[in-house]
Amino acid sequence: MPGPRAGATLVYDPENKGVILFGGVYTVPRSDGTNEGVSTGDTWLWDGKSWRRLEVSGPPARSVPMAAYDSARHVVVLFGGGGPTGTPPAQLLNDTWTWDGVGWTEMHPAHVPDSRIRAGMAFDQRRGVIVMYGGEGATSGFTDTWTWDGGDWILQSPATSPPMRHFASMAYDPANGTSVLFGGTMPGVRLNDTWTWDGTTWTEQSASPPTASGWSYLTYDPAIKQVVAFVYFGLDNHAAAGYTIAWDGTRWTDRTTASQPSPRADVGIAYDQMTRQVVVYGGTFDQPQPYGETWVWQGDTWSLWSPAAGA
Repeated sequence: MPGPRAGATLVYDPENKGVILFGGVYTVPRSDGTNEGVSTGDTWLWDGKSWRRLEVSGPPARSVPMAAYDSARHVVVLFGGGGPTGTPPAQLLNDTWTWDGVGWTEMHPAHVPDSRIRAGMAFDQRRGVIVMYGGEGATSGFTDTWTWDGGDWILQSPATSPPMRHFASMAYDPANGTSVLFGGTMPGVRLNDTWTWDGTTWTEQSASPPTASGWSYLTYDPAIKQVVAFVYFGLDNHAAAGYTIAWDGTRWTDRTTASQPSPRADVGIAYDQMTRQVVVYGGTFDQPQPYGETWVWQGDTWSLWSPAAGA
């Protein structure tokens, strides 16, 4: 198994008929009794039954990068992140890599977004480009929108943009032809607003916001034809909470269950097309070491995967 880690990225890889996991951060104890974050640069494959490490070289070690599968060019696109040591944003990256199912290739575009972590990213199927919004820089957050056309990053100039935020996530909604952005955080504030990108500009959706707010992790579930979000709420002097919600293009529905992952941030999430399940891995809460758990969502229930059981 990949082992305990937070900030790994998960993307479904049709070439391998499974979910690719890359990177993440775990902690090691220092001599003074504190812990240090150490990022990883390993690549793993989830086949619906077990994890297998792929013996490939690739991007330098990092955590909380952005990644999405480009179905027009049949590659996973990975950008940025933080690493290799220290807790992000101690060190930030802005390199671009692609995964073709066999190996990683570094790209060298003419234009490059600023270094960042925890931006929203999704592949816009209708327009054939990767879309990336916002994220966290060394000293502040971003409100910029970029697209990747397979060879270069292009800075967009939308008439309207969402407010700056960290820990937001995106997923493409093919039923409506838009990329969906939900939630995130600002200092002292946990957000629960919803925005959609139509290839030209951002539009805030007027539907009543869900109770869930804060750190969001989105993926599209074609089995129920909705965007599924695992949301972590954490704020000083408030009890932590975790939610599962689903977006049908008009409104959010609460899908939270009693037996679901405990509240945690920096999870990896992807939809496994072979098993028709949402897969969530890792994450962190108020503990010395991140989680090393694999959870699967089957449209209405969560299950904790056990290595002994195999699924």
